[in-house]
Amino acid sequence: MTLYSSLFVYTPLSYLRTSIMDRNTIIGFSLIFLILTGYYWYTAPTPEQQAQIRKTQDSLAKVDAEKAKLKSAIVESPKIADSSVVAAKIDSLAQNVTKELAQYTQGTEKSSFITNKDLTLTFSNKGGTIQSVKLNQFKRADSTDLILLEKDKHQMNWSWNDRDGKILNSKDFFWEVAAQTDSSIKFAVRLSPTSYIEQTYTLKSSQYVVGYSVNIVGMDNYIRRGNSDFKLNWDAVLQKQEKDMKWDLQNSAIVYKMPNEEPVSVTSTEETSETLKNKINWVGFKQQYFSAVLASQSDILSDAKISMSLHDERDSHNIKKMSAQLFSEYKGEPTKNLNFSFYFGPNHYKTLENTNIGVANAELERIIPMGWGIFGWVNRGVVIPVFAMLGNVIGEMGIIIMMLTFIIKMFLLPLVYKSYISTAKMRILKPEIDEIKEKHGSDMQKVQADNMALYKKAGVSPLSGCVPMLLQLPILFAMFQFFPVAFELRQKSFLWSHDLSRYDSILDFGFTIPFFGDHLSLFTLLMTVSTLIYTHLNNQISGVTGQMKWIGYFMPIIFLGVLNDYASGLTWYYFVSNMITFGQQYVIRKMVDDKKLHAQISESRKKPVVKSNFQKRMEAAMKASQQKTKKR
Repeated sequence: MTLYSSLFVYTPLSYLRTSIMDRNTIIGFSLIFLILTGYYWYTAPTPEQQAQIRKTQDSLAKVDAEKAKLKSAIVESPKIADSSVVAAKIDSLAQNVTKELAQYTQGTEKSSFITNKDLTLTFSNKGGTIQSVKLNQFKRADSTDLILLEKDKHQMNWSWNDRDGKILNSKDFFWEVAAQTDSSIKFAVRLSPTSYIEQTYTLKSSQYVVGYSVNIVGMDNYIRRGNSDFKLNWDAVLQKQEKDMKWDLQNSAIVYKMPNEEPVSVTSTEETSETLKNKINWVGFKQQYFSAVLASQSDILSDAKISMSLHDERDSHNIKKMSAQLFSEYKGEPTKNLNFSFYFGPNHYKTLENTNIGVANAELERIIPMGWGIFGWVNRGVVIPVFAMLGNVIGEMGIIIMMLTFIIKMFLLPLVYKSYISTAKMRILKPEIDEIKEKHGSDMQKVQADNMALYKKAGVSPLSGCVPMLLQLPILFAMFQFFPVAFELRQKSFLWSHDLSRYDSILDFGFTIPFFGDHLSLFTLLMTVSTLIYTHLNNQISGVTGQMKWIGYFMPIIFLGVLNDYASGLTWYYFVSNMITFGQQYVIRKMVDDKKLHAQISESRKKPVVKSNFQKRMEAAMKASQQKTKKR
């Protein structure tokens, strides 16, 4: 039963152990480094491309300088203020701008707003783009407004080539507000009544989806022939939303989905970039509890590029810069409409699952990491529905966790009972097992053969206690994955814990203890103490001695440090689980009579032993091995 304790509480944390870097690992990293170095060398711009880039940058700088000089001249000289002269000067600035668009390079930046119950969007006419996104129903950990995308730290820019092959950027133009209502806004750059580009943003009455369309009309004579792509650069510096930078940083990722495939999450502690060779349905900038997603059923082409910067440890506010470079097709059609959708909202499973972003089989809920394989299935198919059902009838989140734990423990009770019976039988047979070990000494083959014969006669399987515990592991891993990402726990208090999504410190040390941290979590401490008591009781039941006995006591101490920094909702679950286990063990011990177990074992010994073909082959193999050993 010591094994039961270790499996039931701590097995899901085994993947946290780090491996020692050996020679093969060093060689592997060296090869990866060489490959990446070769890749960056191969894909680096050619001297001709670098010269063109410098030429473009110099042209832009020259345009800006001339525009500034012109503005100064208009103020200082009445002669230059003449409208015809100004117009001529503006035309002369069209070195890197289509002549008809030069008028839009002059203006004053202004902000506009649209809002609904859940979102407030701020727009700038400079680029006709979203400046900031506020989530109205939520607050940051410091009780300030939750700004998902902040002004000056978020940018969307369309770029294309004009008829002379020069690169134009939507961010360089002052777009006119062509139309605005309470729930929509339209920006336009018009060359004539029949030639224009429009950007339209539309909000529903509620929810977190923003419709976004780009309408290109009569621009076939103003965009270079043969240039088929409009390129969208979407950049955002993610801001700290939660109290602990560690978890927000650890859970930040770029997530994308290709058609007919599961979403892919790119997380990295290093600066990274990727080129996606296939088309994608959506790409998102994900934080621990909130995400910004851009989606389109058909208007995002292949060769999209995503990148993520390295976090500066000295920065306590900015998490990471994330970028996505997306391409949309334009073949010079007289009219072309590009349709997209944004999702700006919480990483709440049911909300994401029920959100329509205009993409078939979007699987937006897969943004939330629920574990791979069977562990994810348990979370999505069992834990989340039960959790949601309890949330509909119980308002207190701590009570919901307690009831969820009780339901899970009742479901697993038959396995716990079976494991207890097996352990009790093994304890009854322990004196005979010790005699066999003493009889054969270090000859482990004979010890194993006699032990198997004893188990067979007594009708006991040494695996019958382990298998039920192994069957519990999927739920174990699922719960360990679920609680740290459960949006429902965010900023929900219970007892002394102010926020079940983070640790419940009752003592801040003012300094950091290696492997432990700078605080003491009470739920983690209660979980550890209850586990030590449980281990002691199990040792009495199973009669375990020696090294295994002390390992059972050592593991809870290790994970006191590991779990001290985890969400208090998780450690509260483990503590409640231990308490319920105490109750189950007490009831089972009252129900099970050791005398009856002795009688069952005695009855089994009287029955003739029927050996299976597998057992016969095993015995034959063991005898052959013993004979070879004697000959040697």
